[in-house]
Amino acid sequence: MTAHDTAHGHDAHGDAEAHVEHKDHRKDYIRIFFVLTILTVVEVGVTYLKLPKAVLGALLVGLACTKAAFVGLYYMHLKYEKRSLLWLAAVPFPLAGLYAAFLMLDAQGVLRAVTLPWK
Repeated sequence: MTAHDTAHGHDAHGDAEAHVEHKDHRKDYIRIFFVLTILTVVEVGVTYLKLPKAVLGALLVGLACTKAAFVGLYYMHLKYEKRSLLWLAAVPFPLAGLYAAFLMLDAQGVLRAVTLPWK
């Protein structure tokens, strides 16, 4: 092994930083598991309430988006990435919610009832 290798963190096999310690995320995973379980129980409980379908749909989509955010942040490790990558994943997220809202409005016939000014 040369002096150059030891100065730059290389061991005898050429691996740089071979003994890097990694943070244990098991507690985070267990905590997020319970958060996702509670959100799922809330989702199931909301379906038993006597709510208008539009309100029920909005609640369920909101809860699903919240769960998707937790999965993306913790299980896909986006929380630990650089902010630029986090923004790259987060910016399209509200667009998906807006798309779901328009689909629900279209399914209710609300968008079909709107007359276009050029017709």
